[in-house]
Amino acid sequence: MSFHLHPEARPIIEAFLANGGKSFEKMGELAELRTTYEKNCALAAIKGLEHIQAQDIQAEESGHPVSLRIYDTQYSTDILRPTVLFIHGGGWVIGNLNTHDSICRKMADIAQVRVIAVDYRLSPEVKFPVPFEDCQRALQYIIDQSESLRVDINRMVFMGDSAGANLAAHLGQSFYQSYAAELKAQVLLYPVIGYYPETASFQSYQTGFPLVQSTMHWFFDQLLKEDQDPQSISLLSKEFNAKNGDIFLMTMEHDPLRDEALMYLEKAIQSGLNVEYHHVKGLMHGIFTLAGKLPVAEQYLHQIGKYIASRI
Repeated sequence: MSFHLHPEARPIIEAFLANGGKSFEKMGELAELRTTYEKNCALAAIKGLEHIQAQDIQAEESGHPVSLRIYDTQYSTDILRPTVLFIHGGGWVIGNLNTHDSICRKMADIAQVRVIAVDYRLSPEVKFPVPFEDCQRALQYIIDQSESLRVDINRMVFMGDSAGANLAAHLGQSFYQSYAAELKAQVLLYPVIGYYPETASFQSYQTGFPLVQSTMHWFFDQLLKEDQDPQSISLLSKEFNAKNGDIFLMTMEHDPLRDEALMYLEKAIQSGLNVEYHHVKGLMHGIFTLAGKLPVAEQYLHQIGKYIASRI
């Protein structure tokens, strides 16, 4: 099957195909895949953001480790800062604070906010719900330490891409109920909504891109134990509450996850939420970790940063 590609994406996908066209789960042993992914993200990172200060924090919450990276135009400040909580994607299997570093720097720069990126333990070394619990503990730590971290918990946005968007939205769906503070927005970039292999997009994308149908099956196999229900991670299973913020939702044409996001969109609208939805023709899942080599992706990140600034 041939696909229409954005002119900037065409050479990236052509190079991917010329190199064998192996989707993520076929790129080698897990350790090798993680190393390759981090290396490729570094090569394709946005440049010119060295002025954004960053500091790693290793802490504990309820006896468990918490790993964060804080970004800001000025790390040392006496005022509480509007804050974006960012959770990286990678199918709960790959990715870390480094792979999405330039995305966080870009948000801090454009939105003029503090960004706190959350690291979490990956599958298959740990299974569901551990990655979700790690993110919940990280959020609890941020709330508990908001004064010392200079975080204004009344001016927060949650953001993530792919599986990270799923994690961020899970936190977002219960934020007001947990902390009696209203979330300003949730920014969900080509999110995993749940396990929906019956959708047309899931069926359509079986080859030709780094993330295809078989990749998603493999990711779920790593995340879940044999007796666990994949719908445990579905974002459609909870009630939507407008006090958990407006929704910014973005999908890509060439993405097996595309159509399940429309199910989320429909429920959000029916629940009375403000939703800003963008569907991008000709581009594929994962563009934002390629934004240094894909100017259109950096342009969309600029737009997302402006959206956050307007909401927060």
